[in-house]
Amino acid sequence: METIYVLILGLLAGLLIFVFAHLRPLDDNEIGKLGNKRRKRYIRKYFTFFVGTYSVNNEFKRFMNPDGSFYKFNEKLENFPAIAAALLKYKKHEWIIVAFEKSKLIGTIWFNKGPNNSSVSLHLPLESVVNVAKKDGYSSVLIFHNHPNSNPNVFNCTQPSNQDIVSAKVFAERLNNHGINLLEFVCERGVSYEFYLSPSDCFYPLADIIEGIVRQNGVSKLRNLGLHIERFF
Repeated sequence: METIYVLILGLLAGLLIFVFAHLRPLDDNEIGKLGNKRRKRYIRKYFTFFVGTYSVNNEFKRFMNPDGSFYKFNEKLENFPAIAAALLKYKKHEWIIVAFEKSKLIGTIWFNKGPNNSSVSLHLPLESVVNVAKKDGYSSVLIFHNHPNSNPNVFNCTQPSNQDIVSAKVFAERLNNHGINLLEFVCERGVSYEFYLSPSDCFYPLADIIEGIVRQNGVSKLRNLGLHIERFF
């Protein structure tokens, strides 16, 4: 029993030391780190997706143009990865879907078929992807492709290949330079797996977030403590 009291007193002492040591305003380095942490949290919250499987129109799925087509769409961003995975479910070849997003809505999609069950390339030039996004004011491009799995009991096809990662980096650099976010997903058996997220610098700009922290910093000791707690937790 005495050991428990000692432990509790130790914890309380540690808590008090932490509190009194963090009533001061954040310094510039701490503000920068907190700004980056907030930005990551805001971005992750924006790109939060429905977890589960989705049902799609089988007629639409049956007549997906293998050579590539644009389609107008009107679907919530949070639902679309599940929809894309459902569209690609049971496809024997690899397919690619490109979705254009703004204000948390998918407004346009493109898809085309690959030559076999192990590769697919985008028939749409990357410059055209950029032009569509800029012309219609889209802030994000989401790219999905499937990994057909001949034996799910033996093989795990949920991970991106090295080539998937290389191409995602190339796409991200080009899109980010135009202020467009990129997300990439692998789909298998009706489930999507995000493997790449590259936001542009103008999406939740870090300078704006830091400016907000600076306005809060030094207002009061309790506010300072709250900012320090946010840094750590």
